[in-house]
Amino acid sequence: MNAVPRVVRNDWSTVTVPDLAGWRPTRTVSVIIPAYRCQETLDLTLASLSRQTYPAELLEVVVADDGSEPALRLPPLRPARTTLVRVEQGWGRANALAWGVRHSTGEILHWLDADMVVYPDHVAAQVRWQHVLPYAVTLGYKRFVDAAEHGPWPAPEVVDDAWRRGVPEGLFGGAAGEPHSYVERYITQTDQLRTADHLAFRIHVGATAALTRDLYEAAAGFDTGLRLGEDTEFGYRLAQAGAVFVPEPAARAWHLGRTQVMKARAQVARYNQAFFADRIPYPRHTRTSGGTVWTVPLAEVVVPVGDEPLERVRAATDAVLHGTDLDVRVNLLGPWDKLEDGRVSPIADPHLDLRLIAATYRGEPRVRLVTEPVDAFPAPFLLDLPPAHRLAPDTLRHLVELADHHQVGLVRAGEVALWRTAAVRRAEQVRAPGEALRDVVTAVWGSRDETPAAVGITPDDEGAPVAAGRRKRPLPSTVEVGGVRSLARATMVVGRLTARQLRVRLIRRR
Repeated sequence: MNAVPRVVRNDWSTVTVPDLAGWRPTRTVSVIIPAYRCQETLDLTLASLSRQTYPAELLEVVVADDGSEPALRLPPLRPARTTLVRVEQGWGRANALAWGVRHSTGEILHWLDADMVVYPDHVAAQVRWQHVLPYAVTLGYKRFVDAAEHGPWPAPEVVDDAWRRGVPEGLFGGAAGEPHSYVERYITQTDQLRTADHLAFRIHVGATAALTRDLYEAAAGFDTGLRLGEDTEFGYRLAQAGAVFVPEPAARAWHLGRTQVMKARAQVARYNQAFFADRIPYPRHTRTSGGTVWTVPLAEVVVPVGDEPLERVRAATDAVLHGTDLDVRVNLLGPWDKLEDGRVSPIADPHLDLRLIAATYRGEPRVRLVTEPVDAFPAPFLLDLPPAHRLAPDTLRHLVELADHHQVGLVRAGEVALWRTAAVRRAEQVRAPGEALRDVVTAVWGSRDETPAAVGITPDDEGAPVAAGRRKRPLPSTVEVGGVRSLARATMVVGRLTARQLRVRLIRRR
């Protein structure tokens, strides 16, 4: 079996895919079409799919009727292996897509909306990537045509004839159609997405894309509760699952009419903002208003409790919770299953500190008690934080900014490590037996080392309780002076501190 190619970040240029001419595919493909009250355009979509160059025995089409009345029907012109299923629970495009996937069998999944007329090579052009790169998400190209400009839509037989004669460009009188401007502009600006950063998932919009079923499941499928923006949200989770996004200009199509976003951009953006902010931590400015506890945090912080005392764990945890970036969730990793309700002396409890830690954070919504290693997905970062280290208020934010600015998958500062979820998931797909995860993450995303002091990480020398239950507290040696008026007062305070320090030293010498 050939090794899985190692794509660095989103630079897919190192991957070689077969030419369309003479290629012999081997993997089965399911084209999933969510459809609602669109019989006329669905007929055209299926007519175009009936002439695909992809082998018919490897291609199935599943149309998910999202509750149309009257119910949709399959037209005569359609691929041989076409199934019509009616959604029986829930509604919306995301739900219909998930329903269609559930009733499909292909190794590769290909989304297609019911108002698309695709060129004969459309399916083959996209899914050849998944034949060699299992974590590729391919994106087709489309041109928008409007019935008001080009007259009534052609009959399915006209589409079939144009495909048979090999003249798909002439289907709408030779019109060029309108490009998906934002998408194609972003693709151009990022050298066909090869230089795209961690925000490349935002390109996962529109009506045509393909990916493996394994990647679909690794990203947990569509969020069936979303009514709009499901493609962007799923694109975000695909990115966290290690996907590389590949634009495929050979996968051409016509889009019949303008999209809902084109017709009502401001209203759609306003609707999506609340849902995106809760589920997608990027871009960061989307979370400048609203709550501080989100369904998907920016970072999962893992603090291994072990046999550490309450004071040390609390110092490390509270430093995170009180930081300048509140968009976190702290996972206290420990043997919490050892805490039982049997009779035990409260003071002599063999698991006393463990019990006290659990009681301390029982009501804190941003803290979880976990017994198994944490998978950060779908959060974009995981911070490994040994409890003997304390973060400055802006340390986590600084680490994330370093990771994003340098586009690396790992930032290490001594024993503290910030892991990018997308890099870890990518590494797990290409990792050889016995290969260190850190090395593979570095290979596919890069890594960066910082000194702890440079990012505000200090050792916790006070974490453990001292004799007689009292905690050592360092005497302050400096006093901030707020201005000229406070200079005299500051001088008095410094004098009192100096005298106090002197008395302490005399007592210790005795």
